[in-house]
Amino acid sequence: MDRLTGKVVIVTGAAGGLGLSGVRAMAAEGARVVMMDLSPAVRGRAEGLASEGFDVTPYVGDVSSESDMAGVVALAEKTYGGLHVLWNNAGLVSGGWINQDTDVVGVSRDYLMRTLDVNLVSVFLGSKYAVPVMARSGGGSIINTSSVQSAGGDLALVAYGTSKAAINYLTKSVATSFGHLGIRSNALAPGLIPPPAAEDAVAGTHQLEEVAPLQLVLDSQMLGTVGEQADVANAVVFLASDESKFITGQLIYVDGGMTGHLPTLSDRRKRAAA
Repeated sequence: MDRLTGKVVIVTGAAGGLGLSGVRAMAAEGARVVMMDLSPAVRGRAEGLASEGFDVTPYVGDVSSESDMAGVVALAEKTYGGLHVLWNNAGLVSGGWINQDTDVVGVSRDYLMRTLDVNLVSVFLGSKYAVPVMARSGGGSIINTSSVQSAGGDLALVAYGTSKAAINYLTKSVATSFGHLGIRSNALAPGLIPPPAAEDAVAGTHQLEEVAPLQLVLDSQMLGTVGEQADVANAVVFLASDESKFITGQLIYVDGGMTGHLPTLSDRRKRAAA
């Protein structure tokens, strides 16, 4: 339970969903974590984790704000003396928002720009301010939350998919530019990860099942089950730890095999079952 002992971590979108699950997993491995979220609920989440003995610090801020992203990095260095891991996880994924994301004709410029600000610019800003502190700390790991939506075209989610595809390139760019400083940069692309039924609807909760019907997704996966938040959290812990010290510039799919097969899989399964 000490795979991240001595590591200082920042997690954005940390108040709920994948972010909170990842915070708990990394803190359980000994990390000291700064939890950033736009929702003030992050303070209560941090208090709950602290009561369990985890070393966490909340920060309420907007990931699309340069001053807020600079501020959270400065807080980590001031509070814990350095920075070793940044998980750029925040994104606009609530059902009320993402259900408006249709195609290039139906989406407004304002909608696109807000999506890019939160999903993509936040990754740019987080990396921009984290890299110098990580370099002073002896190196580090930047982990970006991408999505299976970046793997190909679709009938909807044009803004979301575009933002995630750009994250994939930005991930490789950072890895290339700063690998000589001992800084790694990788992205995770989750598939369908429904939130637990009892989870509060707070910032960071991924509602993909509202966009893609469950059975439709399962028909296109190699594995016949949906993922769990712990599946993503486990991948984050691995990329944050020294176990992945020789892995950088990679896009890792945590998707049950949704993207690893030919597009005829669903139809061939139905024919075989007939």
